[in-house]
Amino acid sequence: MKIIIPLIGAFGKSGGYRVLSQLANFWIKMGNEVTFLSHNNGEDPYFPTDADIMYYDNSGNVESSKINIKPKSVFDFFILRKALKKALDKMEADVVLANHSFTADPLKKSIIKAKKFYYVQAYEPEYFYHRNLKDFILKRASEKSYRLGLNTIVNASMYMDYKGIKTHRVVFPGLDLDIFKPLSKIKNDSKIILGTIGRVEAYKGTSYIIEAFKKLRKSHGEKIELHVAFGEKHLEETEGITVVIPQGDNELAEYYNSLHIYISAGTVQLDAVHYPVIEAMACKTPVITTGYYPSNKNNSWIVPIKNADAIAEEVDHVLRDPDQIKKVKTGYTDIKEFDWNNIAGKMLKYFKE
Repeated sequence: MKIIIPLIGAFGKSGGYRVLSQLANFWIKMGNEVTFLSHNNGEDPYFPTDADIMYYDNSGNVESSKINIKPKSVFDFFILRKALKKALDKMEADVVLANHSFTADPLKKSIIKAKKFYYVQAYEPEYFYHRNLKDFILKRASEKSYRLGLNTIVNASMYMDYKGIKTHRVVFPGLDLDIFKPLSKIKNDSKIILGTIGRVEAYKGTSYIIEAFKKLRKSHGEKIELHVAFGEKHLEETEGITVVIPQGDNELAEYYNSLHIYISAGTVQLDAVHYPVIEAMACKTPVITTGYYPSNKNNSWIVPIKNADAIAEEVDHVLRDPDQIKKVKTGYTDIKEFDWNNIAGKMLKYFKE
């Protein structure tokens, strides 16, 4: 089977691109041919892939190498969509997998003779929350993508019937359980090390974790620290906070293993799968979260959104919880369903419907 994965611009560093790279890798292992179609100004993939990469320019021409021609404004978004449609028109495939709301429209309009699928990894309109023209345009385009009639696959059950999305197909993001696993002799038991992935977007909830840590610092003193992965350096202006930048998944797994507690405080789409939650669970690190799947009262500690006091209180609860080991073991068992072989195979079954 020949599969094309189009990108509206280029590869990125968010978890969604890891999913695409890994799906491609496992599909290739299963005997399929996979090609990414990236804009010719794009960077190389942050997450390694064995797939071929073809590049399209602003006119829709497709080449095997790239020429740097960078769009200059948000309005070039329309140029990119038109260019991607023209590029797809020139290609051949059995399946094309749109993977971001902005790739759905070019795929729908393309005359390529292939099955057309749309992998929804989040309800993207909620991410365009700024009150400006750019977010208004992108939000409307994103909302429209779910009504195009493509064969939709979602990455969490919550999206099967959600704000215009309707489908029976669900494929979770996968996890490399050979990398994300418990490691021995990592934790510094002279300290209480909390961790989170630092994000500037308000809906990620990082600010509530910072506020909770400041409260905990007052009660625990220097014994407690917060290690923020991929955070901005200015966070280190707060005493006790260290910003760390893991290089690749192996170092990221070491980061989770160094923690006594991982905290995830997102405020939207809380029944979705959140990579840091399942990665931490796979490393047998206790997780405090606002509810991302597969978190529940049996495998993690759940707190309400936008509540720094609740986060601080739950940290103290976890530290003295007699059921901590039991919950962590349950979480470790629950993440087995995210094994990449199962995930990639399930997606292929949908392609063959």
